[in-house]
Amino acid sequence: MKREIIKSALAIDELSNSLENISTDDKKQIEDYTDAEILHEAKYVLGLFTNPNETHWNAEDYRGENGKAQQAWAKAEVRKLKAFIKKYSVKKTPVQFKHNAPLNPMFQGAQPARNGQDY
Repeated sequence: MKREIIKSALAIDELSNSLENISTDDKKQIEDYTDAEILHEAKYVLGLFTNPNETHWNAEDYRGENGKAQQAWAKAEVRKLKAFIKKYSVKKTPVQFKHNAPLNPMFQGAQPARNGQDY
């Protein structure tokens, strides 16, 4: 059974093509790639469309250089890629530090630890 990220990736034309190409080159199955590797590839493919200095045909399509139909397709691919990246990116939660050092109004932001105590 395919992982959810693989199913989602294969539903995006250019990401699917890219994964098929690299898996052939690597002599691997797409399912052998980690979620992080698939996400990295999605970001790479997105860059092929959106990087203003990119000369790849996907960037030309996105800029409308190959007609309105190709531009509409490229914009749809970009929307799908952005949604995919957002969905599968690991959310980082900020670390909450607990300390018992007294508040010193002289310091803006971080407070120093009391002598000999770690927090």
